[in-house]
Amino acid sequence: YEVRVEACTVLGCSSSDWSSVLTLEAPPAGQPAPLLDHTSDPPTGLQRSFLLTWSPPAQSNGRILHYEVYRRQSALDTDKTGTATVVYKNISTSFKDGGLQPYTAYQYQVWAVNSAGYASSPWVSGRTGPAPPQGVGVPVVLDVSATSAVVGISPPAQPNGIVSLFRVFSVDQNNRTLLSEGTSHQQTLHGLRPYTQYWVGVEACTCYQCCSQGPVRELHTLAAPPADQRPPRLVTLTSRSVQVEWNEPVAPNGVIDSCELHLRSSCPPPPQPIPSACTEGPTEICFFGKKWSYNVTGLQPYSTYELSVACFNNMGSTASNWTAVSTLSEPPQYVSPFSVDSNLTVIWLDWTGTFSLNGYLKEYTVTESQLRVYTGFYSYLHIPRTSQKTLSFQVTCITASGSASTPTIRYSPATGLGPLEPVDGDKQGVSISATPVYSELWFILLFALLGLFLLAILIGLLLKRALRKNPSARERPPLVMLQKTRKAGGDMYMRPCPELCSKHLSGSMLFLDQPTFDTVADCVEISNVILKSYTVYTEGVTDTKIVGSSSRYSPMSVLRAPSQTDLTQAYSQHSLHRSVSQLIDRKSLMMEEGCWHNPLGHDSGLYVEEDEFVDAIKAISSGKKEHTNFTDTHL
Repeated sequence: YEVRVEACTVLGCSSSDWSSVLTLEAPPAGQPAPLLDHTSDPPTGLQRSFLLTWSPPAQSNGRILHYEVYRRQSALDTDKTGTATVVYKNISTSFKDGGLQPYTAYQYQVWAVNSAGYASSPWVSGRTGPAPPQGVGVPVVLDVSATSAVVGISPPAQPNGIVSLFRVFSVDQNNRTLLSEGTSHQQTLHGLRPYTQYWVGVEACTCYQCCSQGPVRELHTLAAPPADQRPPRLVTLTSRSVQVEWNEPVAPNGVIDSCELHLRSSCPPPPQPIPSACTEGPTEICFFGKKWSYNVTGLQPYSTYELSVACFNNMGSTASNWTAVSTLSEPPQYVSPFSVDSNLTVIWLDWTGTFSLNGYLKEYTVTESQLRVYTGFYSYLHIPRTSQKTLSFQVTCITASGSASTPTIRYSPATGLGPLEPVDGDKQGVSISATPVYSELWFILLFALLGLFLLAILIGLLLKRALRKNPSARERPPLVMLQKTRKAGGDMYMRPCPELCSKHLSGSMLFLDQPTFDTVADCVEISNVILKSYTVYTEGVTDTKIVGSSSRYSPMSVLRAPSQTDLTQAYSQHSLHRSVSQLIDRKSLMMEEGCWHNPLGHDSGLYVEEDEFVDAIKAISSGKKEHTNFTDTHL
């Protein structure tokens, strides 16, 4: 404190100087409680430390020499309060207390100390954060089955917090698999594999990162029926057998004692031209044992079967799905005779059970007395009944692998069936030969190409004949120049005429205004036939050949220009003579140069044969002139 003395009179006051005085110290008073904050430890990140801060006392009552911090365990965790210990003594007003027990309640108190004494704050409580539990025990197996187990969990020896989660796990080659989790101390493990050994343990957690695991123990589940059997696999396939193999179930769930191989006929059957009704056959056990493969025999060719495998252990069995297989084809086989029956109008045949096809059917053929009466896919036939004669029927089955025929059956509509005719060994039964050569693709292509080649040749010949220009049938030869001479009675034209008789040479004369010969007589003496005369009308002139009665070796040709009446009569009634004249004129042109100046009676040698000309003359003389016509001319 500071004090001074003041003296006063009637006239005024007077003060002394201030003088300081210090009172003695007393213990501080009013020390506030410290503030507690959790802090994390750097290595582990766990909250196992407190940061304490506090303020000076409200009344220090002297110079504060230092502060003291006292700590004790709270009675929350123990039955009694622990002894307080000084953990801090310094002038600073903050302190970090580390190395505490996890999840433990502590109380703190701060003392302010001066020379006269101290002032203490109230006790402040705080709890450290949780930590991984310590002393986690081994799970206890309470019950076990094939796929589940019940385990009991003991509390950790030192929980270091509130255990909020228990996990049950299994370890398999350093791989950890979670089986169950929860807060209960008794948990059921589901989804276990039968007949499997597990190593299980417990993990206890007090916070997200505060978990610890205990030791593991062995857990062996019980056996169960096997599961997940895979279908058998095809190894070899023939027309009468099939070999398959299989593996044990993926989940044997115990020790496999034996296996069964099941067989049944299935639907639909292999394709045929006409689908038939199909029913699944009964299931047969064709194998029982411990082998993993089997050869199934006694099957039918060209048939569909299904196979399945069933494996057994001491708890049960499991079967695979069905696997379909189709056997290979064989040539058909004759089984039994076909049936024949009739009524008043129809004869019918039925060979439904006569053959064992053993392959894809190409056709059925029915013959009667070696004549084919039916070809098709159906196994029956209706034939109209037309007589009472005995019929001989035979049915042939043709498949992709061969053919088979039945014995010939004689049937009489009046008396019924007769005895079977014996069939040669090469006709009855199986023909191993494949389809006939005429139905092969290469054969069909070969003959198609050959047919096209022949057709091309034929078309070429027709085109060549059509495009070749033939001379007109009625094209006349050129006119022959005649020599004109004057004689009594009229003009006369002379020309050689070797075509009448090849051995004789004569002249030709043309007489005007004289009658025309219209008869054809013999010219050449061949077989006692002598040509007297004949008349030919050509291009408006009449060519008459005359042979005198005195000599038959000097024929003469007389040419006369006819009148209009003669022309009309000639062209209307004697068209045949004109054609003969043209034939004679063409021959005369060929030899005109060689025989014009030949002397009388000398053979020119240019005429080859007279038979052709004589035959033409005979053919002309045998018909009537008024009835002769030509259908190939417009004249």
